[in-house]
Amino acid sequence: MGKNKQLIVNMIASFITFGINLGIGFFLTPYIVKTVGSEAYGFVSLANNMINYATVVTIALNSVAGRFITIKVHQGKNLEANRYFTSTFISNIIFSIIIIIIGIPFVWKMEYIINVPTQLILNVKLLFIFVITNFVISILSTVLSVATFITNKLYLSNIVNCIASLLKIALLFGLFGFISPNIAFIGLASCIYSIVILFFNIIFTKKLVPNLKLKTYYFSLKSIFELLSSGIWNTVTKLSQILSDGLDLLISNLWVSTLAMGQLSIAKTVPSLMASLLITIVSVFSPQLTIYYAKNDIKGLVKELKLSMKMSSFFSNIPFSFFVIFGNLFFDLWVPSQDTNILYKLSILSIQGVMVSGAVTVLNNIFLVTNNLKLNSLFWACIGIVDISIVSILLHITNLGVYAVAGVSTSVAIIANLIFVPLYACKCLNIKWNTFYPQIFQYMGTTTFMLAIFYLLKRVIHFPNTWIYLIIIGIISLIFGILINFIMLLNSFERKYLFNKVKEKIVRR
Repeated sequence: MGKNKQLIVNMIASFITFGINLGIGFFLTPYIVKTVGSEAYGFVSLANNMINYATVVTIALNSVAGRFITIKVHQGKNLEANRYFTSTFISNIIFSIIIIIIGIPFVWKMEYIINVPTQLILNVKLLFIFVITNFVISILSTVLSVATFITNKLYLSNIVNCIASLLKIALLFGLFGFISPNIAFIGLASCIYSIVILFFNIIFTKKLVPNLKLKTYYFSLKSIFELLSSGIWNTVTKLSQILSDGLDLLISNLWVSTLAMGQLSIAKTVPSLMASLLITIVSVFSPQLTIYYAKNDIKGLVKELKLSMKMSSFFSNIPFSFFVIFGNLFFDLWVPSQDTNILYKLSILSIQGVMVSGAVTVLNNIFLVTNNLKLNSLFWACIGIVDISIVSILLHITNLGVYAVAGVSTSVAIIANLIFVPLYACKCLNIKWNTFYPQIFQYMGTTTFMLAIFYLLKRVIHFPNTWIYLIIIGIISLIFGILINFIMLLNSFERKYLFNKVKEKIVRR
């Protein structure tokens, strides 16, 4: 399969996976909130966030292992690739044992550490047990997922993710419908999901990269230290992300209320999906960027980066603009039992960063690909400290409450993404400092214009708020959004090329 065809197939598969996850969030969230309540649902997100804190222990190895293994495989250095591969897997086993040792006493004394309503203590404890188990399964599976990355066949991973996601949906509806509504079942279903992923990752590793073997004699402390010396900066970056927005729910639980935590958890559903969409797009281009760098083809790498920025922009500003303008109507229909005005405001505060990150996020690939993680990590660590300091001050001197928790991190991130990320990406590639700014400002201008058009549509096309109305206005907005992006984001050559391709397809039929 050629590079371009691989890119298209990988992207289609990624979007299908994203669509299924979108469906899970869209249909399951209101169902779970309705059956267990927003307060209980908040603990699901809190459990996932707190287990993300544990990834700080593993990210130093796992975040760079794929990059090191991929480069060695493409350079034909199989012995070194196997050392990285085996050393990472064995290290993950050790990390898993550590997490279990820490997790057991935490769950046992949980009600003395965080605020948990008395009637929810047992269910929340069971939820955390399943979430910890899921984490252990996931990190054991992580290095095995490198097979589809090395061969740039991410669509295989996405197919498996689709299957596992559908199984997860069936399990949740079955458990909730035939037994009883219990947030612990969400953790159980996630465990089954991860087991399916692990099973197929083992198969992919054997079939796609048969030269990669898990053998104890490949274990190398030198390889581990080499990975750690590079990946430790991703640990710092992860810590900064936790300080920036990963502590939102925990801060809300401890400093505001469990109700506020639940509301913020629901409000962040759409922003989290937007973040997943960006990650989906970024991940599609990551293998090819790594391959370009392994071959020292900087020109090809920059060209691929600009293409990925344009694709990311094209697919992110339409849902972002639609949600900003019509989000209040969406919440009224989606979770009518909740205070939708608060949810809408919290969501807008949480999603505002997409105004810049929609184009900039893909540039973060460069720091890993070029192994220039130190300065990037230290910068974001400082940003994280600034974030939590501002939130703490605002909570103590103002009545903003959960609004301060939701809005500060994204506001600071807008400035950081606009200034630091594009400049440092250029420095890492030794190219002109303003190479990526035309794409960034083009995206921001296009998105601003799109917001104005969608606002006009809302004022002109007004009917009683129903799902039918929201779907119809959504389709109309999608058409306008595609046209705006087609005209304002693509250059004349790209528009002509795309037009001719569509014309060829029509003529053939």
